[in-house]
Amino acid sequence: MWILLGTVITTSFFDSLNPSAIAEQMLLQAMVKNKRHIWFFIFGIGTANLSLGLAIYYGIATWVSKLLYKAIEIYSWYIYGAALGAGVLCLLLGIRLIIKTKLNTKNKDEETSDLKNPARLSPLSLFFLGAAFCAVELTSALPYFGFLAILTTYNLIFPLVIVFIMIYNFIYIFPLILIYFAYNKLQGTSAIIKIESILSKVAAYVVPVIVTLVGILLIYYGIYSLI
Repeated sequence: MWILLGTVITTSFFDSLNPSAIAEQMLLQAMVKNKRHIWFFIFGIGTANLSLGLAIYYGIATWVSKLLYKAIEIYSWYIYGAALGAGVLCLLLGIRLIIKTKLNTKNKDEETSDLKNPARLSPLSLFFLGAAFCAVELTSALPYFGFLAILTTYNLIFPLVIVFIMIYNFIYIFPLILIYFAYNKLQGTSAIIKIESILSKVAAYVVPVIVTLVGILLIYYGIYSLI
């Protein structure tokens, strides 16, 4: 059991050194007006990581993937067609948002000041952003998969499985908690003001670019699958 605990601490520590998660949190923390709402982003990451870990451990993810594969096999034309249509809509929406953002950045009036906080994200939006980010990042979370593989060899009862996965997840999000407190501690300093100024300009293009890229990927997926 002590070996398993050591494995949890070691693998989760290496998994927590995630520069993309830290960068995204800093970006969001610069964008939101109420800095406390960042807790919803962190909680979203932790909840998704815990849920996906349990799903993988108990084979739920495998069952769902088989179900989706079967659905694609039976209704392939409908699914690929829907992906293609959604891709076109996302691409058009992304281009429209990029053009709109470019026009807004040319103005130096009140629109510019609004742009510095472009995403008035609600707590629920931040939670789902964190969950979605975690789901995407999970595909490259080799330490997590390694830990779950080791955990299966111990044949633990459900409460102990929950405990060990929760320990892993707490260590995984701990750097994000430290970033939150450090960021707030330095709030108002010249360094943070400079960072927020840079990140706010970047943030204005984040959503339009992501929507555009999603559209391109969906169009490619739809066309490639239909051919």
